[in-house]
Parts: sequence; C-alpha cells; structure tokens
Amino acid sequence: MVAAATHAGAACGGGEDDSSADAASGASADLSEIRDRAEKMPIDQRNDIDKRIGITVERVNKEATAKGQTTVAARLATEFDMTTEALLDEKGEHGLSLGEILIARTLLANSTAKVTLLDLLDLRSDGLGWGAIAFGLRFHMEDFEDAIKAGGRIAMGLPASRLRHDH
Repeated sequence: MVAAATHAGAACGGGEDDSSADAASGASADLSEIRDRAEKMPIDQRNDIDKRIGITVERVNKEATAKGQTTVAARLATEFDMTTEALLDEKGEHGLSLGEILIARTLLANSTAKVTLLDLLDLRSDGLGWGAIAFGLRFHMEDFEDAIKAGGRIAMGLPASRLRHDH
C-alpha cells in the first residue's frame, strides 16, 4: 500500500494520514518534542542521510520531467491512497517537488505521532532536513531510507522491493 519505515521498537503499520481531519480537529503533535529530538541528531548523520535520500528525490524529479508530472503523481498517489489530482494540488499548494511529496507522505503514512503535512513543512522551515525530521519522529534511519528508495522505485514505474512493514 504505502511506502513505510519503522520506528524505534515498533512497526508503523497504523499510520493513517488524514491531514485535513487533524487540522480541522486541532489534533496535532507537539512539534517542540520532535524538533528537540531532531536537533540532537549528529550533524554528520544528518548530512549523510539527507545526501542519500536526496539522490532518490532527484531521480523522482527527473522522472517527472521526463515522463510528466501527472504520470509520476499517479504512481505515487496510488501508493498513498490519494487521487492524482489531490497529490498534484498538494504539490502546487505547498510548492513541493514530487520527490519531496514522496518523503513527506512516507513520513505521514508511517508516523505514530499525529503530524500533518503542515507540521512537517513547519519543521522544514525551521531548517531541519528530512532525515532529521524522521529522526525526530523516531524512525530507524535505515528503514526510513529503504522506504524512500522503495517509493522512488514506484515513482519510476519499477516494482518496489519493500513496502509497508506489516507484521
């Protein structure tokens, strides 16, 4: 179903995202706790993970340029249980690339914290990279990277070797 990663000690199977419902109800994570943990991630580890996932982001964005935004968005939308139109609207509304949408949606789909897309964008605007945000959300970095790579393969139209980590 959706690309996935694992949190410390627990699978992230139940990470349904309903950002609009969370936003409407006011239910959102305490970003200060996430931010504090993210900032404790060693800088060399931050740079390393951001560099590696950046390669996937670049590949997804190149695929979108080569094959068309709608084609790649449709592949990702299916994985994140969204319509292509909703994913493209989200991309346009927030000024994100499809590679960034892949990362954000992977985090939202697998986080046990009640974060929304706007929460993630707030953390990004604070200067945190995607890897640090995943660390702040208690993702295992190897599993996070594997999930991003699997999502990248889906965006490229290839079979993903690793999807949601369910027991």
